[in-house]
Amino acid sequence: MCSPAPAQDFNVRHDLFGWQQARAAYSAEQTAAGDLLVFGNGPWLDSATMLTYSSVCSVERFDASGDFLAQDTAFLDLQASYIGWSNCSTSLPDGRVVVSGGVTDGPDTNRASIYWFSSTGMLVHSVQLLPISRSWIAYQHKNTSDGGFILTGVTSATGVQDIFLLKTDSLGNVQWWQTYGHPTRSDIATSVDHAPDGGYYIGGDYLATPDGKVQWIVRTDSVGNLIWQVWDGQPVEATFSAAVLATFDGNVVYAAGKYSGGSDQEHWPHLAKLDTAGNTIWDQTYGTAFYGTGFFSVAEITDSHDLIACGQRYYVNNLNIPYSKGILLRANSQGDSLWMREYAYFDSTVTDCEGTLRDVQPTPDGGFVAVGTTYGAINGNNPPGLSQDVWVVKVDSMGCLVPGCNIPLGITTQITNLKGALCVAPNPAHGQCTVQVELPETLRSAHLRFAVVSAQGRLIREQKVAHGSNTLDLSGLAPGLYHLHLANSDTWLAGAKLIIE
Repeated sequence: MCSPAPAQDFNVRHDLFGWQQARAAYSAEQTAAGDLLVFGNGPWLDSATMLTYSSVCSVERFDASGDFLAQDTAFLDLQASYIGWSNCSTSLPDGRVVVSGGVTDGPDTNRASIYWFSSTGMLVHSVQLLPISRSWIAYQHKNTSDGGFILTGVTSATGVQDIFLLKTDSLGNVQWWQTYGHPTRSDIATSVDHAPDGGYYIGGDYLATPDGKVQWIVRTDSVGNLIWQVWDGQPVEATFSAAVLATFDGNVVYAAGKYSGGSDQEHWPHLAKLDTAGNTIWDQTYGTAFYGTGFFSVAEITDSHDLIACGQRYYVNNLNIPYSKGILLRANSQGDSLWMREYAYFDSTVTDCEGTLRDVQPTPDGGFVAVGTTYGAINGNNPPGLSQDVWVVKVDSMGCLVPGCNIPLGITTQITNLKGALCVAPNPAHGQCTVQVELPETLRSAHLRFAVVSAQGRLIREQKVAHGSNTLDLSGLAPGLYHLHLANSDTWLAGAKLIIE
């Protein structure tokens, strides 16, 4: 019998409403039952009225193996609903999940919204927030110790687009709100977290010049009074908002893209840490700068206090068309990179698909789950009806889809979902086995190689291989579990478990 490569830990491309409907995922929550709730939005057709809505909030539930279980929408009659920014969901002690976002039913009538979902992903309740007239859009929130919520986003209540901090009780009733920003220019806030003494950190971007934005971090007291604000970076037309994260020591880390000062608004993936007074503790950039490259979200790993960040890295194809790959970075508490990996989606429908990752969370097994969006083919040859879809990737503590991807040297990118690329026979094996390599034509290379890695993560053997049938020498290897990896010069393609008797 032939043993194909196992399904990667958790890798899914899912279209909630079928082909030709653009979907995007921005946030994820893990339930006590081990399921994953993925929140996003996209256009929707109401089959009862045949009215098309520009956006409706949605939730998709997957089990621990990545199998799709259920879905629901926050459908509001005659109103478009939409989710907030990255990492805009939180879990409640009773298992429910809260999501922040907004609704609109026409020009300049945006209202911030809070949505409550059950632990099985069904919409339970929603409220709309309009403290005073004009537009309000919520991008993120956090739970508060009194059972309420603190929200941030943008409002035009001041006569220009400013950012806001808004406190509600557990039912969504507004208790107080404050605004901040340039008196005549538009600003954005996309993240909020708790600061010491009951205060808050806000992250966003600030229009420092008429056409130049910088990262913006704000600290307030417990009722939103400004304590300090910090601006970082060189002004540039398009930039990444600062995604703030309160760390275990009370300080604040923010993730973004740092403008390099080069042409085409090039950015480095960027993390920085400030103390409670707004002073820089450390400031780190990673990899190389390129247009549209940076982080959208960052989380802290409880035991080690390492950081895990997600975002996108742009490239240009041979037609000079830009495309993105999802990126994950693990750094220690000082911001030093432990690993940074890129991910691109491949399957039988589209063999070179670009994408981005918008939220990442540590998982109980020590790994991570990231959610985002897959788009079309990098080369532009999209199959008929291919749509923009939700993307979910589960990796281990090293960022690997299959354990040991970090062992072959020179790996920068992992291709997700090439389940049929490797076929091993016999398995269990003794002495030698045959490995059949079946790759899409675009991935066939003269530089293909196998790496055999022990269960303890040690490189045991490496050899060159070709597309088609290959014999793998196992002589001298002790019985036990091994991981087989297929890679080219810089890309991990597929992996399989190999048992030697």
